[in-house]
Amino acid sequence: MKHRYHLVIAVVVITLMVGSFFAGRQFQSLAAASPSGRKSLVRLVSTMLTGGEAQAAGIQDVSTGPLDTFSEVLSHLRRDYVSSMGDERKLTYAAINGMLATLRDAPYQDRYTRFLEPGDYRAFLDENEGHFGGIGAEIGYREVKNSGTAKEERAEPKPGAAPAFHCPNCGAEVDPSKQYQIVVYSPLPDSPAEKAGLRAGDRILKIGDKPTTGLTLGEAVRSIKGRPGTVVSLEIERDGMAQPKQVQVTRSIISVKSVTAKMLPDKIGYISLTAFNDVTPKMMDDALKSLRAQGMRSLLLDLRNNPGGGLDVCIDVASDFIGEGPVVYIQERGRGREAREARKGSARFDLPLVVLVNSGSASASEILAGAIQDDKVGKILGVTTFGKGLVQTVFPLRDGSALTLTTARYLTAKMRDIDHKGIVPDIVVEQPKSDDPIPPLSDRDVQASAALKLLREGPGGGERPDVRASATKS
Repeated sequence: MKHRYHLVIAVVVITLMVGSFFAGRQFQSLAAASPSGRKSLVRLVSTMLTGGEAQAAGIQDVSTGPLDTFSEVLSHLRRDYVSSMGDERKLTYAAINGMLATLRDAPYQDRYTRFLEPGDYRAFLDENEGHFGGIGAEIGYREVKNSGTAKEERAEPKPGAAPAFHCPNCGAEVDPSKQYQIVVYSPLPDSPAEKAGLRAGDRILKIGDKPTTGLTLGEAVRSIKGRPGTVVSLEIERDGMAQPKQVQVTRSIISVKSVTAKMLPDKIGYISLTAFNDVTPKMMDDALKSLRAQGMRSLLLDLRNNPGGGLDVCIDVASDFIGEGPVVYIQERGRGREAREARKGSARFDLPLVVLVNSGSASASEILAGAIQDDKVGKILGVTTFGKGLVQTVFPLRDGSALTLTTARYLTAKMRDIDHKGIVPDIVVEQPKSDDPIPPLSDRDVQASAALKLLREGPGGGERPDVRASATKS
């Protein structure tokens, strides 16, 4: 009996030693890789200790093969590379970006999953809250034409470093094979940018002493933003200007006004919705109430160049138009379709409505336009929208960075999948070709002109033909 007892003890001790050896190897590779590796170790140990109970609790075993390889490469860089590695976060972030970049190719074709470094994530949160420190200008990009002028020579990128521009909200990448310039789309009214003399169409050549050549749109925006009261120097170029000039702009707290409204002749209300952030629903409610108080008889809703925003915000805004019922359906992996419905007690919009869209209308703006189109609340006018039918979930990470991960598809109320397809307007109207942004409601804005004509003629005019040809000629 005593002999058997000692034998059992010996077996237990040997088992623990072997287990400790392998666990130690796993710990070294996982801990060296990243903090998330240590988290994986906890899951791995939990699974080893609790067996089926851990599986029942939803804890899954983790394959450590990729982490082992990453750890080996990182060890070689630390030990054998010709220079000191310095801040290893750059290596980690580059590895993450490289991994996520593979999702853009077949079979995934996901343009939206992306990694946000701490600065990018803080800017993302500021945008969603509707305020930040900056100059109050909408910044975008414009393709450089190869005509050999001096300004285009300055925009020539560094060899092998084509700038990659991304939509700040949806993350979609613009064609990286082309060259782009950072331009001012429009300064906000009474903003520091407007007071400093910036105009729509100004090309930003430098931010401080940093050339914008090769900068992503996000990098340019981060460089321009900053603590209120500080000054940012911009070197700009403008058509008709003999040479570039320096503009000093004092930053201030900028409140993003995502909704602007005005009353047009014939009692046609006009609402421009430029983003879906936390303050948008209240601003939309206030705008509609104000226009109705002024005797609004019809409404022109402008969603052009609206890159989207929060899904819950979009559902709230859609409630002002479609009334009760499904706004959109969400399809997650391995689950049934889930209807996201408008607010209880919301009323259907009861006036003639035309919605303007273009290829810059993406994500939440497509959900809103699709809901209005499916519910036949109004007419959609313009050109086919961007075609983003995927939903991203933001996962904050411990070092202040974040992962925006595609977690679901969305379908319109009539079960239309618009990813890579977009919302096709009921009435197609193209804007005339122009190198500079066309101000909304201006004489050159043929889409708005067509929409206003439709609203003035009223519902008795019937279906309108495709006016694409006449619009592009004007």
